[in-house]
Amino acid sequence: MINWLDVRNFVLVKHISLNFSKGMTVLTGETGAGKSIIVDALAILLGDRTSGEIVRKGSDRAEIQASFNLRDNLQAVDWLASHSLSEDTGECSLRRLVFKSQSSRGFINGRPVPIHYLQELGNLLVDIHSQHDHHRLLQRKQQRVILDAYANTTILVEKIGQLFARLKDARQELDELQATMEKARGRKEYLRHQVEELTMVDPDRAEFEALEEKHKRLSHARELTEDTWKIIQTLDELEDTSASTLIHKSIQRLLQLAKYDPRLDEVSNQLEIILSQLTEIMSELRRWQSEYDLDPREFDEIQNRFSVLHETSRKYQVPPSQLQALFIRLKEELLSSQAEDSKIDQLSQEIFTLEKQYDEIAEIICKAREISCQNLADSVTQNLIELGFNETVFQVKLVPIESERRSRHGTESVIFLIRSNPNAESGPLAKVASGGELSRISLAIQVATMTADTVPSSIYDEVDVGIGGRIAEIVGSKLKVLGNKKQILCITHLPQVAVQGEEHLAVSKGTEKNTEIYVQALNEDERLEEISRMLGGIEITDETRAHAADMLKRAGN
Repeated sequence: MINWLDVRNFVLVKHISLNFSKGMTVLTGETGAGKSIIVDALAILLGDRTSGEIVRKGSDRAEIQASFNLRDNLQAVDWLASHSLSEDTGECSLRRLVFKSQSSRGFINGRPVPIHYLQELGNLLVDIHSQHDHHRLLQRKQQRVILDAYANTTILVEKIGQLFARLKDARQELDELQATMEKARGRKEYLRHQVEELTMVDPDRAEFEALEEKHKRLSHARELTEDTWKIIQTLDELEDTSASTLIHKSIQRLLQLAKYDPRLDEVSNQLEIILSQLTEIMSELRRWQSEYDLDPREFDEIQNRFSVLHETSRKYQVPPSQLQALFIRLKEELLSSQAEDSKIDQLSQEIFTLEKQYDEIAEIICKAREISCQNLADSVTQNLIELGFNETVFQVKLVPIESERRSRHGTESVIFLIRSNPNAESGPLAKVASGGELSRISLAIQVATMTADTVPSSIYDEVDVGIGGRIAEIVGSKLKVLGNKKQILCITHLPQVAVQGEEHLAVSKGTEKNTEIYVQALNEDERLEEISRMLGGIEITDETRAHAADMLKRAGN
């Protein structure tokens, strides 16, 4: 509920500071005094569009701020928490600055916010019923919210909204993935063919390097066999002239000569080492030379494998040594595309599950709405009859959603209809009801749904346009009943309505020289005089005061 309102330099208001209490507060004043200026200020504070023209002459900015009690307003508390704007005081403050020549600024709990934040939060704090553009009752969304609150389906609708959002995201993700896969379909088939082909080849870099070495050796087997044999002959096989024979003879002679020169022993030892190394070399050469015998079958196998690898490398335009790396890369790419296939299957299954869950909850919501439609319509119609709409019939219609069947709030939309008389056709509120009628229709709806309404404060402007007498009394009594459940601020020119308020504010305007608007909270005596003025006009008699006192007494005030 609204705790207090402070308005500065707003049109004809220099400064007004008001405190509000629970229950019903009435605001009265002579015609032209500016009673609606309080509603206008609140509407701007709560996000309505405005301009620098509302700034009081002589000032550079208007300032409107208010404090709200959130004790019984969980929706507002959750909204503040979700936007990191919470305070631990159980209250929140809104402030708006409107400048003459620059954009206005909004604040929530002292922190600057976009103006649409004021509107979003404002819709959870105050419900303003007037002819302003933001009249929520004319909005299809608000009509659905009212029915869902009455049908006790609000939590289910929030849940189905979450399912719808995930369903929408999953479908979009699936569409994008399928489009990508469609574009890549040809590439995928080509990849599969390449991987199958390379799987048959089974390239291995280590194998290729070994093959390359062996192929080179076998290709020159004859040359290797003949020449290594000649070398063996030269080094060790020739009886008198081989290298090993000559070295051996040299060692023997050096040993003889060492008798005369001991230094030759060292040379002899070095030759012994050389002879030993030569013996090892000859052993290696003989072993290798024995391996050079050409096996035609083995050579053919190596030649064929070598040819396959070279042909494949030419086809894929990479060196044979890089075929294995290419094979691995192509397999990974194919696996990735196959994983996308699996993702498509997973998304399709998720969408199926989400649709099933959505449809089950939507059916529950639909049945609850269908049951509540007639009950709400009957209750509102009865209230309208009591409020003077004797032949008016209120209807609540569910319209199936045709295009995609599912929506964020269920499978049907909600429309409030009015039939003004038996010979007329039913029509939407926005087309059938006038501004003054809308206020009373809204009152009838709020009385019918007061146990389900979550907005803690309602403001009624022009609720009594075109009525009087008994109907005005009924309007006032219904507002008072409504005030038992929520905070009501009613701007009225009818004494029958004004006497029902627990608190009474009076609006007055200064002289022509001082065109300033004032708002005063009335005590008992001042209230009696204000009700008397509303009853008797310019001249107030004792009889008028007595009548006013009787009305206040009967109203319990």
